[in-house]
Amino acid sequence: MSTARLGPAVLLLAAVAAGLTPAVFCDPDSDCFYLPPGLRDSAGRVPALLILHCNGASPVDLDTCRFVADSMGWVLASCHASRNRRGVQLNDADIVRTVCKLLTRYPVDPQRVFLFGFSGQGVQALATMFMHPELIRGAVATCAHDGALPLARFDRLQANLAYLVTREQDWNLGSNRSMYDTFNLRGLRAAITTTPGEHGPGPWQEILAGCRWLKLQTRGDGP
Repeated sequence: MSTARLGPAVLLLAAVAAGLTPAVFCDPDSDCFYLPPGLRDSAGRVPALLILHCNGASPVDLDTCRFVADSMGWVLASCHASRNRRGVQLNDADIVRTVCKLLTRYPVDPQRVFLFGFSGQGVQALATMFMHPELIRGAVATCAHDGALPLARFDRLQANLAYLVTREQDWNLGSNRSMYDTFNLRGLRAAITTTPGEHGPGPWQEILAGCRWLKLQTRGDGP
């Protein structure tokens, strides 16, 4: 049976049975959330990273990135509905819905909500930031292409951030280099990292590096 047909309770039980952290909570929409132990008694608000996945993010994807949340002291979440081969606007509506859950249920700083996505969901992460720059401060996009650029209104993106990751044999290498130049030229702060290999997802340490860059760029906004 496809995991897309399993309810959130079944997914969470499967995650726990597989030895994943029981601190991952999944709601009836199969969106999942993780609050690092050190934040559970904190009264302050911290950044959040929302994970997207080409096939719809699951508890496993959240657990894979748990070390990022633990290292950064950030809240972690995933949007299950957003996926490839689905309209950008439909995905965007579900991502915004998940972000609203983050802001109302967890101690999240509304000025520092970030997205991560690989390939098509990297494009989606950029698209959602372009459409909602006041809601999404920045994005880590791995092996994305420039398909979302027509949605960018750079006069509204002067406070936003993009961390691009590409590969030496990535078929989107040229798109990433072009986006990096365009972003910085038009006032959207961007960084780019090029690693060996072909188009493909990287380790969680790669996401951590992107989050550290995002934190550095927003260091005046809070802890």
